[in-house]
Amino acid sequence: MNHSIFKLLLLPIVCSLLMVGHAMAEVRAGAFTVTPMAGYHVIDGGMDLDNSAAYGLGLGYNVSPEWAVEADLRYTPTETDSGNSDDLDIWTISIGGLYHFNPEAVLNPYVSFGAGLMVYDLDNTSSDDEDAFGYYGAGIKYSLSESTDFRLDARHILDYRSDNSGSTHDDSDWRHHLQAMAGFTFQFGGTSAIPVKQEQYPVPELTPEPVAKKEVKAPVAKKKVKAPVDSDHDGVLDPQDECLGTAPGVRVDKDGCPADTDGDGVADYQDACVDTPKGAKVDQNGCPEAAEEVADLTINLLFGFDKDQVTPFHYSELRKVVAFADLYPAYPVIIEGYADDRGPTEYNQDLSQRRADNVRKALIKKYGFSASHISAVGFGEVQPLAGNDIVDERSNNRRVVINLRP
Repeated sequence: MNHSIFKLLLLPIVCSLLMVGHAMAEVRAGAFTVTPMAGYHVIDGGMDLDNSAAYGLGLGYNVSPEWAVEADLRYTPTETDSGNSDDLDIWTISIGGLYHFNPEAVLNPYVSFGAGLMVYDLDNTSSDDEDAFGYYGAGIKYSLSESTDFRLDARHILDYRSDNSGSTHDDSDWRHHLQAMAGFTFQFGGTSAIPVKQEQYPVPELTPEPVAKKEVKAPVAKKKVKAPVDSDHDGVLDPQDECLGTAPGVRVDKDGCPADTDGDGVADYQDACVDTPKGAKVDQNGCPEAAEEVADLTINLLFGFDKDQVTPFHYSELRKVVAFADLYPAYPVIIEGYADDRGPTEYNQDLSQRRADNVRKALIKKYGFSASHISAVGFGEVQPLAGNDIVDERSNNRRVVINLRP
């Protein structure tokens, strides 16, 4: 009996190793399973029953990839060995557990264990014999697709007899049954633990074409060009700057010189009047100069007939010249001598010159004028102020005129 048990347990493993296939399925956690099976039932020899074919249906649930629970119903139609050959049906209802050793492989061996109820139904009797049993076993699953496995299962059933009658064994209350089954397990739902592999396509190996080497010329050192500078920081580079050294902050024109907006010759930064009208004269601050009063002085000194000497009668007029010259020291003093037309012209020319010279000498010696600042010219009898034919008016032509003007 022990040899028969070993052979039945070994049978599914040997058969699976002889099969060739490709792994596509796995034990998915959370999946429900349905397993229809058929096989052979070796009945305890002490029961005088024929060994017979067996059929079954299992319903299971995968708690994890390794562990599963399964309930199954199995049916064995047999008959007695006695001369009557009565038909007997054996029904087994069980629930148990499975442990998978390699849930992600093509060949997935497992062990099983559980308990249940075995019912003996004899056709010519009205009562059934029911015994509790336990079992252990082993098997293997072979992956056919993502949700289908071919399954081989072997099980040793220990049936506890509730009544010893009818048994040839007097020393034990246990009956030993062996079942070897084959079938297909179908999975529904569940979660896969195997990562999806992306199909990889071979990358053709490309042989690069040889590239002709280019002759590399040695780099030519570039001559460094000194960048132009703006030494006075006025925004105009030195090569274009006509006024280098402009003071910091002074606004300049395009030539780098201080700007002169009104063109009066005084740069804006020094110009107190930057909007002076064009052409106006300005002072050093760039503002229009006050209009100078144009002043001049003309003094007439009258002389007697054929006289050329300066007399005290003339001093009051000469003091006017001195006073005016003090106000305008830059004005030159121009002395002009004249005569009437009596006498020769040459004589009158000389007389007019003597009169002018004597007035010049008086200003120099008596009043301290600079000789270089005074000129004296005689004009003779020309340019008369009055007619020489009238005695009362003729005296106005015997004169010396002193002019002070810019």
